[in-house]
Amino acid sequence: MSGVNSMKVYCGATGSKKKLDYMSKNNYGLMLNPSIWKYGRNVTWKYWALDNGAYKAYTDNTKFDSKKFLKTIYEKLPKSKMLPDFIVVPDKVGAGLKSLQFSLAWYSKLKYMKEYNWYLAVQDNMHISDVENLVSEFDGIFVGGSVKWKVATGESWVNLAHKYNRPCHIGRVGVFKRIMWAKRIGADSIDSTNFVRNPNGFRSLESAKVQTMLEA
Repeated sequence: MSGVNSMKVYCGATGSKKKLDYMSKNNYGLMLNPSIWKYGRNVTWKYWALDNGAYKAYTDNTKFDSKKFLKTIYEKLPKSKMLPDFIVVPDKVGAGLKSLQFSLAWYSKLKYMKEYNWYLAVQDNMHISDVENLVSEFDGIFVGGSVKWKVATGESWVNLAHKYNRPCHIGRVGVFKRIMWAKRIGADSIDSTNFVRNPNGFRSLESAKVQTMLEA
């Protein structure tokens, strides 16, 4: 595992072309979901990952768009010049064991696509005991859920992933204190849209002296 001094950083893709260029030139990666696939089309990325779109559906108060997700997986991904580092298996934000069952049902259909790394999302009210016997079936863990919950439990998820030699990604880590927290607990990667949404968003990363795996 990468340890506390080296994390991959994935930025949301909803910023200006100038900010996208800055991200690419400074070894930051891109986090896409099926709804924003068009972003970053003209930028060369050193690494990127694919979220499933469940969080966007949650914030928009709409249903998860399974058709758009499947179209991305089966039609758009094969045309990509570069494979994503990982894909988050569909989940339900903050839904605990309902999310886990939902993800397992999806994974039964996706796991045969072995060219991709599939990450299991953990959500509020999930416990280590709910997930431990499943970790080795997946390629990594994605810590989703509410900020309060992920800060309270994040280190235990990182430790669980590393116990089974799997990486652990933590979503929505965009402010200085949480970036420093993610480094301290040994997260392998983080993402946030804050870096491109806020005028000084990248200062949080630079102040935290995040060293990406490409620079390590």
